[in-house]
Amino acid sequence: MEQLLQLSTNSYFVGGVFFATLVLLHVFFVVRYPLSASQWKLAEYVWVLLALVSVVGIFEEARILRSMQTVATSGEVAERKLAALENWFDVYGLHACENDGEVNKEPQLCDWVTAKNSDFQLVVANEEFPADVPSNLLLGLNDIDSGLAEADRKIIRDHLGGYLSARKSYIAAVKGSEYTSFSSLLISLAPLMFALAVALKFAKVSGEYRLLRK
Repeated sequence: MEQLLQLSTNSYFVGGVFFATLVLLHVFFVVRYPLSASQWKLAEYVWVLLALVSVVGIFEEARILRSMQTVATSGEVAERKLAALENWFDVYGLHACENDGEVNKEPQLCDWVTAKNSDFQLVVANEEFPADVPSNLLLGLNDIDSGLAEADRKIIRDHLGGYLSARKSYIAAVKGSEYTSFSSLLISLAPLMFALAVALKFAKVSGEYRLLRK
């Protein structure tokens, strides 16, 4: 498969296949054993089939390329949201537990932030990126009575929701960017099939033109 891919990405090889096929088709089916008009019509099916294989291969390459781009963009978003979560816990931990030198200023908020930050850090430290941060990480957020405005609650909810969404996109894109044996074969064959299709189309035009001159 790797050798086939190397050949199909070699412009000289693909060009050589095109010209060799073009010459052979003209020699055998235009000059020596000319096909009839109905036979050239049937050759159109072969041309369409070759072109279809090349288009499917190009589509598969484009799909994988798009998945790779999604991996990069969703990975960046996930990293930003992960850092934002960590920063939120740090800031509100200081606010609730050590603000202005006053220890444990907001006991309820302090206990919640400390416990949730511990859970968060444990997950991040023990899992590869993107860590599977639990969707219920913020359980108990609505029960906090003081020290936290509604806007502050919305911020951390948005951070967690954004991270989970980016993580889901990242995982799906990583899976979609993997080359299977079938996709590798399609991508490898696409340039060669296209070269054969164009050569056949040229030969068909030449053959039909010769028939018209008779």
